[in-house]
Amino acid sequence: MSSSLKTPGFASGWFVACFSDQLAPGEARPVRFFGQDLVLFRSESGEPVMLDAHCPHMGAHLGHGGKVRGDRVVCPFHAWEFGPTGDCVEIPYADKIPKKAKVACWPLVEKNGFVFVWYDRAKDPPSWQIPDMPEFGAPGWTAWSHGELEVKTHPREIVENVVDVGHFMPVHGTDVSTIENVFDAHKATQINSGTAYPIGGGHDHYSLEATYHGPAWQLTDWKGFLQARLVNCHTPIDEDRLLLRFGVLIQETDDVAKTELIAQKYVENMREGFFQDIAIWENLSFRERPILCAGDGPLMKLRQWYQEFYQPDSERVAALEARRA
Repeated sequence: MSSSLKTPGFASGWFVACFSDQLAPGEARPVRFFGQDLVLFRSESGEPVMLDAHCPHMGAHLGHGGKVRGDRVVCPFHAWEFGPTGDCVEIPYADKIPKKAKVACWPLVEKNGFVFVWYDRAKDPPSWQIPDMPEFGAPGWTAWSHGELEVKTHPREIVENVVDVGHFMPVHGTDVSTIENVFDAHKATQINSGTAYPIGGGHDHYSLEATYHGPAWQLTDWKGFLQARLVNCHTPIDEDRLLLRFGVLIQETDDVAKTELIAQKYVENMREGFFQDIAIWENLSFRERPILCAGDGPLMKLRQWYQEFYQPDSERVAALEARRA
């Protein structure tokens, strides 16, 4: 993909570090997000923690061979122990801990079956929150069925689908009857109805409301053959690659096995649908000022909304108020 950006780096907001069921108590793993090496672990009591990866002592990666002890991660090289704030709290062969023995700690929140990490270009604290999902964990709803893909593209390409009605039929074979877009503060919403033709066959008359909460987590209320909640989220690995995650919750039927099969089919269709997009994303030449025509949707308005997540929070709020005036 050839692309240009007005501003290099990454947008500010909440990003998914993992689905909750991907990180067990006592587990530590290496991850790379936002061009940085990180360690993600869950304490033995169940709290998720994400720290900069490299031990300040001699540079060992805490996620490669590091062990969890209580609420600490233990360096695999010299067994220095780092607590959930990133401070070194124990050195087995020293009575005094150096003042600089610490690593950066990343703001996390766990809700809706996800571990979210806050990334902010200016290192500011979170200025908005991911909403609660009443369906998650509620009687009558399944757990998340989910998948993930690594994609060589810029996150903006994925987000632009929220306004790009013209690609639904040629890329996905979806017949869109109505579509509307609403931009409100950190949210961008698509309201859409039509007929989908699942890859496995058949058709599904649907209506949906899909909302990006910030630049990276989209939740969809899908009403069709079954009522479902779909999620589409991405986290930058670096400036050229991202980790795309997707999943579904559906209302349970009386047949548990059938419900599980339907959920898996949803995920398979989402995966195949994203493969259709990926064939475009990974080979396009980005147009900063595309030649648009009637029916293309409010693409430039979406880009303006997305670009505001590259601004300090005070400037983003000011831009929002200016648009409302």
